[in-house]
Amino acid sequence: MADKAAEKKTAAKKPAAEKKTTAKKAAAPKAAAEKAAAAPKAAAEKKTAAKKPAAKKAEPVIKTILQVDGKDFDLSTLAVDALKSYKSTHKRKAVSEFVVYVKPEENAAYYTVNGEGQEDFKVDL
Repeated sequence: MADKAAEKKTAAKKPAAEKKTTAKKAAAPKAAAEKAAAAPKAAAEKKTAAKKPAAKKAEPVIKTILQVDGKDFDLSTLAVDALKSYKSTHKRKAVSEFVVYVKPEENAAYYTVNGEGQEDFKVDL
């Protein structure tokens, strides 16, 4: 009978040992899967960190000045001012083409909108 009791203890121990081994085997693929999932994330983070654009240099200020008879005319802002003047009186009309003509001898600039001009399409310089 002592042999039977010893066999029962051994039999009882074997499944428990097998369960531990099986649990370890199951845990090993999970751990490997977690490491594999973490590796691309870490690599992606490194790539995004490396791809950050360098600090952009400030764009230079560009101005166009027309000098005629000792007078300076800032052409850089002239077109913007003319367009604002037009939009203040014609709020609903769509603009696809806006052309400014500068006449320094008249101290004025004239503009056309969508190929059409009018007497009031004028900006004093």
